[in-house]
Amino acid sequence: MFQEVRSAVEQGDRPRARDLLTRLLRRDQANPEYWVWMSAVVDTPKERIYCLNQALRIDPQNQTAKRGLILLAAMPPQEDLIIPQRLQSRSWQVKIEKPDGQTRALTWKKLLMYGGIGLAVIGLLLVAFLSARLTREDETVRVQTISFLPVAEGSTGEEDLVVPTLRPTTAGPTPPWESLLATYTPTPVYGRTPHPISEAYRIGIRAFERQEWDRVIDFMSQAAQARPDAADIWHIIGEAYRQQQDPHQALSAYDQAINLNPNYAPAFLGRARANRAIGSVNVEDLRRDLETALRLDPDFGEIYLDLALLDLQEKNYVEALENLNLASSHLPNSPLVYLNRARVHLEMAAPELALKDAYQANQLDITLLDTYLVLGQALQANGRYIESILPLDIYLLYHENPTPQAYAWLGHAYAVDGDLEAALRIFEQALLINPANFDVLFQRGLLFLETGEYRKALVDFNLVIEQQPDSFVTAIARSRALLGIEAYGDAYNQLNTIAGDAHSNQEKAELYYLRALSLETLDAQAAIKDWNRLLALPEELVPEEWLKEARERREALFTPTVTQRPSITPTMTSTRMPTQTQPILTATRVPTRTPTPNRTP
Repeated sequence: MFQEVRSAVEQGDRPRARDLLTRLLRRDQANPEYWVWMSAVVDTPKERIYCLNQALRIDPQNQTAKRGLILLAAMPPQEDLIIPQRLQSRSWQVKIEKPDGQTRALTWKKLLMYGGIGLAVIGLLLVAFLSARLTREDETVRVQTISFLPVAEGSTGEEDLVVPTLRPTTAGPTPPWESLLATYTPTPVYGRTPHPISEAYRIGIRAFERQEWDRVIDFMSQAAQARPDAADIWHIIGEAYRQQQDPHQALSAYDQAINLNPNYAPAFLGRARANRAIGSVNVEDLRRDLETALRLDPDFGEIYLDLALLDLQEKNYVEALENLNLASSHLPNSPLVYLNRARVHLEMAAPELALKDAYQANQLDITLLDTYLVLGQALQANGRYIESILPLDIYLLYHENPTPQAYAWLGHAYAVDGDLEAALRIFEQALLINPANFDVLFQRGLLFLETGEYRKALVDFNLVIEQQPDSFVTAIARSRALLGIEAYGDAYNQLNTIAGDAHSNQEKAELYYLRALSLETLDAQAAIKDWNRLLALPEELVPEEWLKEARERREALFTPTVTQRPSITPTMTSTRMPTQTQPILTATRVPTRTPTPNRTP
């Protein structure tokens, strides 16, 4: 494609060259040469300056970009970039005659013509220079360790959702972004206000673009001394402190910006973010700052994103979705918008939409580890447990402080895949980090139930129910372990404590089934009533095995000669991860085991 770009430029086919370069930049936004080439085919000086600035941001020593910016008057001349006169081609220069000792003034038409010829020569030199550079790059072979297929824009088909696949290397596990030179570029600093008298400001801005936060604070503090009335400088200082995980210093800087200019929208957004990180301000105050920022600048997309995060925290899922859709119109390529919309769709029980958004977030920025977590969760919500192993593995391998819930999801995926040893190993690894983690203990208890180790399961469920004594899902799980060790009376008492919490027909089916089993040796008539209650539920909501067992047990209990105690073999497994807020256990049949597919390590 490099050669095609060069050919298109040489032939004057700028639209084709621009299209090819756009495709190249989608693959690799951190290649400065792509940006320099793009500056030669865009239409306006503003676009050229932007492209050359991007090249210079990536490669501060790029002389071609510097010369282009100097020619466009976007950068002051630099002596080391001036071509000596003896090396300049002057075939286009004209001899200036001086009749009668006086200099003849050139007309503006001649000056324009000569200047145009000069720019054309410089342009040809630039093309020749770039051609040589691109030829050298063509000969360089990059060894990639991971390949990602992008999600087609506007696509809704399942065929467009492609799981990233690792290519093993001999050097051990490789981060998936090692071969990626460019990731999603965050929104640049808001409202960059020119401060021409302050060199410290310009240096601070360049340091901000390179994410050198200490230098940002240093030089912007100097700029603030020169311009003590500039609110935007204090806002940038606050952003640098926030990126350094110092919300208290950030808050002080944002407050200073607001004091200087009460109408400066980003300072209110920054203050809300800092206060949320500190955790000392109530939700109403956070929302007030965000709504103030939105009133001051309705086109500032990141405000909608933060409002959505606040709605998600407050479980206002419809409002969160509305704000995320508004954020998407202002931030069309933000992975954070897709990431949090996937989370909202998961909470709203829309797993297919969640999966589509999770894939899109991951494709936009494969260095954002939370996208792997949400992608794994969304795959499991769609019943694709084996596919969820890879993204969850990546998340746990590279995240410095992973959520313990990820261990629970990954262990559950291995259990569904039939690799119970791997699942148990993952649970034990997570419990070394936090021995009382609810999600991991719950999933390990379910694993012990499946392997028939009921006493071990009971130990885990006892710890779980201490954390959530009123939870329906934990009580159901504990009663199954009690039935497994034939503690029928304890199982009956456990189930009775949650009888009033069974609201859906599925929850009632779980309750009637397990309680009937526990009652058969305690009160046959009461057991018959629960079997009848189970049979009275809509058949499509009750597992067929349970209905068959209910009819057989009811018929046996009507026969007075039956003395044999029932053989308790609970066949219920959890297919949804319980959460600390709304745990729900879905009754399903035991999943059919299929051969384990070959997975890339």
